[in-house]
Amino acid sequence: MRVTIKDVAKLAGVAPSTVTRVIQNKSTISDETKKRVREAMVELDYHPNLNARSLVSQSSQVIALVLPIDSDVFYQNPFFPTVLRGITQIASDNDYAIQICTGQNEERRLDNLKQLIYGNRVDGLIFLYAQEEDPLVKLVADEQFPFLILGKSLSPFIPLVDNDNVQAGFDATEYFIKKGCKRIAFIGGTKRLFVTLDRLTGYEQALQEHNLPLDTNLTYFATEFLEDNGYRFSRLLFKHNPNIDAIITIDSLLAAGVCDYIAKHQLDVPVLSFDSVNPKLNLAAYVDINSLELGRVSFETILQIINDAKSNKQICYRQLIAHKIIEK
Repeated sequence: MRVTIKDVAKLAGVAPSTVTRVIQNKSTISDETKKRVREAMVELDYHPNLNARSLVSQSSQVIALVLPIDSDVFYQNPFFPTVLRGITQIASDNDYAIQICTGQNEERRLDNLKQLIYGNRVDGLIFLYAQEEDPLVKLVADEQFPFLILGKSLSPFIPLVDNDNVQAGFDATEYFIKKGCKRIAFIGGTKRLFVTLDRLTGYEQALQEHNLPLDTNLTYFATEFLEDNGYRFSRLLFKHNPNIDAIITIDSLLAAGVCDYIAKHQLDVPVLSFDSVNPKLNLAAYVDINSLELGRVSFETILQIINDAKSNKQICYRQLIAHKIIEK
C-alpha cells in the first residue's frame, strides 16, 4: 500500500498540513519538527510528488548546475566531483534535486539553459565555471533569474562563491621562494578562465615583491587541463632553462604530466599544484582550495538568493572560501 502524508503525520505526531510545510521547507516550521517529520518519512520510505509540490509551492525544488562545453576533460578534473559532493549534501538536506545543464557547443548550451528558465523547470542556477563575456551568464542576469557563479566575475552585481585566487597564487609562489627557489615556472589553463588569470597575477606579484625577475618563457597556458599538456610544457620549460628549480601548476591533471616528465628525466625539481584532496602525485605541496566547502556554501547561497527573490530583495552575495598550503 502506498504511504501517504497522513501516515507520515501520524508517525511524527503532527498534522498533515505540517508535513506539507516541511516538504516545502517553510521557515515557519521549527528545526526540531522538521527533523521529526523527515525521520518519519525515511522510516516509512515516503517520497513526495515533486510535480504536485511545485503546483502548490510555485517551486520546482530543482537547482541546475551549469557546466562548460561538454567534454571528457571537465569530468576528469577532480575539482568537479568534490564540489558536486558538497552541493548534493546541502541539496539533500533541503529536499532539492540537481539537474545538469551543458551541451556540445555554446549554442546548444544556451538553448538548454533557455528551456530551463523559461519553462520554470528549476528554481536557480549554479555556474561551475567562470569566464569573461559569458552569454549564458548575461542571459540569466538580464532575466534576473536566481543564479550564482562558482568563481569570479568582473561585475560587482554578479553573486559568487570563490577562493581568493590572487592570494592563493601569491602564497604558492612565496612557498617556493622561502625554500630558496629563484627560477619558478608557472603552468596554467586558458587565459579565458579567471582562475588562471588570478593565480598568474598572484605568482607575478610574489616574484615582484621578492625582487625576482619575471621571465615570460617560464609561463605556459593550456587550452585544456590534460596530463599530456603538463608533460609537453615541461619539456619546453627545461629546454628554455635547464636550471628551473620549482614548478607551479594550477591543476592536478597538468601536475601529473609535469611529475611524469620530472620522474622520467630523473630531475630534482619540486612541484606544487592546486587541489581539494591530497593528490596521489609526487608533489612538494598543494594548495587546498577546499572544494567541498565551495560546493556547500554555493548551494546555501543560491537558496538564500531564491528566497530573496521571492521577497523582492536584491542582495549580491560574494563569499570567499579560505585556502591553505599542505606539505606532502
